[in-house]
Amino acid sequence: MEISSFELIYKPQSPTGAADVVLQGYFLNIANLEDTQLLFRVDFVTSSISDPDRSLANNTVAFIDRPNQNNIPASLIGTLTSPSFRLKPNVVVPPKGTAKVAVLPSDPFPQPSGPANFEARGYVTLRLPAIFAFDGNFFRLRPQLDRPARVLLTPQNRATYFGQSGDINDQTQASLPTGSGGAIDQVEAESGFPFPFPKGLAKRLTSLEGAVPPDPDEAELATMLATLAASGIDLKTLNSELKKAGIGIALEKTKT
Repeated sequence: MEISSFELIYKPQSPTGAADVVLQGYFLNIANLEDTQLLFRVDFVTSSISDPDRSLANNTVAFIDRPNQNNIPASLIGTLTSPSFRLKPNVVVPPKGTAKVAVLPSDPFPQPSGPANFEARGYVTLRLPAIFAFDGNFFRLRPQLDRPARVLLTPQNRATYFGQSGDINDQTQASLPTGSGGAIDQVEAESGFPFPFPKGLAKRLTSLEGAVPPDPDEAELATMLATLAASGIDLKTLNSELKKAGIGIALEKTKT
């Protein structure tokens, strides 16, 4: 689902004349209204950009704040021309709990020193991805809920204004309108599918369950799929299921 627009700024407030330098970040508070822990994926979507002073690549610093865990380091995953940047790690929110995501410019951060000329705009999406589980016979991508998850979302801009001498002149924060027009939203739980294993292989892989991340990234998923490919599983069927699940990976056998 689309949450809100975002705008990260580190530049003079006005392109002409004397003006304060604005350092503006994006903050998102997620309240989990359900009775179970949920794992959310957050993406920052932009146009494909080639100007390094307008791309999120290498220009941001991010944090996730949870109950009893303050300022967990995070990052936006993407390259200079990526049209979308994934927040990593994913945001885990305890039942009836909250988490706050903060993304700020880092060009440089936090005090202005030298020419300030960075801005990036786009919109933010929130997903409730299927997670991995193992039942003794199958690895499964399974939905986290059998219905949409109820969440309370509060996106904000927070800005600091620096004068010509570098002193802080002012600070502001303003809530952003959400895509739904309301604070309470429902995030659809994404479905999954089972990974069947040849006879005997599932038993050998049972010990991996604790090592399998609930929502693996592309490299971690590729490692798991390579294990499947070596097991003799029918790749045509597996690739068909991966495509249905929206996973952009296909396996093929090659001679080495």
